[in-house]
Amino acid sequence: MDKKFRWISAGIICVFLLILICSIPVFANEITITGTINDAYQIVSDNGTIYEVADTDMGDDLLNHVGKTVEVTGVVIEEEGVKIMNVKSYKLLEKTES
Repeated sequence: MDKKFRWISAGIICVFLLILICSIPVFANEITITGTINDAYQIVSDNGTIYEVADTDMGDDLLNHVGKTVEVTGVVIEEEGVKIMNVKSYKLLEKTES
């Protein structure tokens, strides 16, 4: 009986850990960046960081503004060293000449 209880407990813990690991992107924080959409359909932030744009309706709409400066809010995940922005909202900015 004691051995069976241990196996059941271990199984429950494994399932809980798997659920926790899979839900990490859900708990990711939204960030806001300012940058330019380049010809490769990426966001290049003001500090030079390059973000790929996730394939979503909002992301596809954002990519219609190549060459424009934008402020983008979304969730960034990193896969194999590549930052991917899941766009939640954006607005076009007028670039000011300095």
